[in-house]
Amino acid sequence: MVTVAVLGIFKSKMKNGLGPFNLRAIGITLVASLAAILSIAEIDASKLSATYGILGAIAGYLFGLNEKKDD
Repeated sequence: MVTVAVLGIFKSKMKNGLGPFNLRAIGITLVASLAAILSIAEIDASKLSATYGILGAIAGYLFGLNEKKDD
């Protein structure tokens, strides 16, 4: 499932190389997929809280990326 989503992004969005938009698309797809996999895994909730925090920090970084604008 994750592989199909990432390959779809590479095929449809990677015509101009790895730019900020493509980095966001790939990163958010991977973070969401990992969070979904972890949510169905049978792991103790106290061990997952740090993992969700790290995934949230990565997602926040990716959503906070700004493209450089020439003024």
